[in-house]
Amino acid sequence: MLTAKKKDGTWITLPEKLSTTLLMRLKESGKYYCPCCKMEMSIKAGSVRIPHFAHKNNHSCRASSEPESAYHLAGKRKLFHWFSSHDYHVELEAYLPEIEKRADILATIGGNRYAIEFQCSTIPENEFIERTKAYRSIGIKPLWILAAKRLKRKNKHEFHISDFEWLFATGSCQHPFLWMFCPESNQLSVLKNLTPFSPRTVFAELTTAPLELLPPHKLLPQECSSFPFLPAWRQKRKNWCLHVVKTARRGDPFFKRLYLERMAAATIPAEFGIPVKGMLLIKTPAMEWQGWFYMDVFGKQKPGEMIYMTDVLRHFWKHVKNGEIKFRMLPMLHEKSAEYPLMQYLQLLEKMGYIAQVTEGAFTVEKRMSVPSNGEEGQKMERKFYHEHKLLIEQGNIQYNQG
Repeated sequence: MLTAKKKDGTWITLPEKLSTTLLMRLKESGKYYCPCCKMEMSIKAGSVRIPHFAHKNNHSCRASSEPESAYHLAGKRKLFHWFSSHDYHVELEAYLPEIEKRADILATIGGNRYAIEFQCSTIPENEFIERTKAYRSIGIKPLWILAAKRLKRKNKHEFHISDFEWLFATGSCQHPFLWMFCPESNQLSVLKNLTPFSPRTVFAELTTAPLELLPPHKLLPQECSSFPFLPAWRQKRKNWCLHVVKTARRGDPFFKRLYLERMAAATIPAEFGIPVKGMLLIKTPAMEWQGWFYMDVFGKQKPGEMIYMTDVLRHFWKHVKNGEIKFRMLPMLHEKSAEYPLMQYLQLLEKMGYIAQVTEGAFTVEKRMSVPSNGEEGQKMERKFYHEHKLLIEQGNIQYNQG
């Protein structure tokens, strides 16, 4: 902690650097207490350590969730100075007695109160959700910022994001993004246009700006005017088709069903695994949940026959119940129905001419999806499919700042 209270109620915030003389003067001026649990604290400082307060006797404070690294201490100090330099009312390590929580930073901007949490270490998912709900319960908007050093980048647009890091995704299904900060470079980054291929692999755009050049009121990232990931997505899909059987677990229900349908991963229709807006809600890869739709409903019908939304949703939720389709936990994202990506997929198939809506919740099959006889034919059909529908897929995935 960077702040503490003296016995007379005076608040003190430790400076970024402490001379030996000032350190001795502070230690001799009296005792210091935690503003949350009221227990005595001591000053920790040295040639390497960032000056901070620590509870004596390894006391467990309910408002403190985890030990603080030098990276964390430096990060929240710099974020505090950033907000305060723009004349906002800001409190460092503000204790909120009504929920017994201590926010890294509490800022009032435009009449709204924000709890800014700079998170460096992994905490339990239920703790993240509980803190988020607690802030909202007293009218405070939580803003979680992830430590930039956690980011795992594979190439220009491909990243690996853990289940914990997905909790930080904010915005909306139309425009999801994730904030990160590095106190060492003093740069704030945003990972936007989040397009997951699998539970951990995501295609996204990373933009970074020095903190001093970015005012807090411009935190919302700009709209995405393009969808640059389609070539990389297609290559990832090709690799999945060729190699997924090597890593698939024995008895996997999806691959067992493919076998029963006389298909293999290398010979699935090109219409499996199309990126659609809102797909981050579903943790299961698009290759699978879109494949279930084909095997359960679409593939059983001939041109001219009917598909009913009630059947589509019944099968969808059956797979959810059986654990074959799983959702992501996204507590910071504006709420949207779990069925939203499925609806986006159906709308795309309608625009492509595979189905046509007759009445509310009822469609006719206009043309079938072709199942290739071998891997080579599958690749030819995939190239033809994306040549015909590339623009439509890209337009459908362009994101915008609307809830």
